[in-house]
Amino acid sequence: MPMQYVNRRRFLQLGIASGAAGLTAAYLPRGARAAASPPPDGAGSAVPSSVGVPPSDRCLVVIEMDGGHDGMSMAPPRGATYGRYHDLRSRIALPEASTLQLTPDVGLHPALAKLHTRYLTGAGFGVLAGVGIVAPDLSHFEMLRRWWAGDLSSTALTATGFLGRLCDAVATRDGTVDAAATGVSLGYGPTPALVSMAASTLSVNPYDSGGFPVFWDTDMDTVWKSAWKTMCESTDPKATVPFRSARHGAAYAMLFSDGVMAGLAPDSGTYPTDGDLGYQLSLAARLIAANQGVRVVHVPFYGDFDTHNNHVERHAAMMTMLDNALDAFLADLEVRGLADKVLVATTSEFGRRVPDNDSNGLDHGAASFTLFAGTPAANGVFGQYPAFATDSDLDPDGNLVATVGMWELYATLASWMGIPGADLGLGSAVAVPGVLAG
Repeated sequence: MPMQYVNRRRFLQLGIASGAAGLTAAYLPRGARAAASPPPDGAGSAVPSSVGVPPSDRCLVVIEMDGGHDGMSMAPPRGATYGRYHDLRSRIALPEASTLQLTPDVGLHPALAKLHTRYLTGAGFGVLAGVGIVAPDLSHFEMLRRWWAGDLSSTALTATGFLGRLCDAVATRDGTVDAAATGVSLGYGPTPALVSMAASTLSVNPYDSGGFPVFWDTDMDTVWKSAWKTMCESTDPKATVPFRSARHGAAYAMLFSDGVMAGLAPDSGTYPTDGDLGYQLSLAARLIAANQGVRVVHVPFYGDFDTHNNHVERHAAMMTMLDNALDAFLADLEVRGLADKVLVATTSEFGRRVPDNDSNGLDHGAASFTLFAGTPAANGVFGQYPAFATDSDLDPDGNLVATVGMWELYATLASWMGIPGADLGLGSAVAVPGVLAG
């Protein structure tokens, strides 16, 4: 394969320059069945609208529930279908009386009480049921690859990630391709989901606040940064492509670091400190508020979602963490005056099987559910709750059949950012009706 010149943004994607800096980049090479279910009487009637926010001011936060999240445990059935749910999950079914009502037919996990209050008060909370891929694979690795790439099958390999393509489209439209970073992943390494072609995307350690390495000794810190900046400015025509790219990439890392450190407000102090999610969402709010060009934030939820055993206790712990951290994030956005600009959505590579196993757990499944939160989200249960009244309603492995495709979910996220889904390789997929407020 012939060698190609790698520009400064491309180097950030390769993740070479700043791995030691807490700033790394995405690393891969280039290359209408839904309907809303109304909430109970009195709930959701005062949902504010973000329709007046121009697309150039909108931000998207995607929380990835790595491991395969069981949507039916997050939003279990109620009413007439509860009996079948209990029969199939006799070991792990949530008691109907313990669930929080979203609609007469759908509940919410009892650990999500704060988010349920937001739902009842019309602050923007919705559940999209039955999200998945028509022909799923039960492998974490393959399904993560498909979700990261926005690839419906293993035959249509893509060179960029879906969120990376979204960053490209947003930055190109808004004339911000030279921003230090349009997309940021708040984790411990780069994600293929943010691999882009034009826009810069970075991975930031959530405990480092996006800054280049800082020494306690002020003089040493000054010398260190000065040396890096001098190296980045080198224009030696004899330098090899990797070295030129390294300099360009390091320059962008320094640019992002300097911009963020100059404009980053302190932590609000209202976030939970048990686990990473509170720190991640706190940094997400601060990055967005710093107004340094970050428009898409990827949050890998390092949880315990692969619940092959002891599902009830493990899943409840994850829901408690999500409830506390996400509620704090939404409240933080409100205080900062950013609530109408930020949409939050969750994803997971797949759901869990409907029948439980002998270990009081759930094995790999297919369709799962997506949670939407924030002022831009409408209240309610959307999509079509997957059927499981009889065994024939399930796939041959006992899984929920997807009723909303991954591309439809992604088209909804793209719609919020003002980008046509077709521009991101989503074909003719359209946004799920009603999910976005206004």
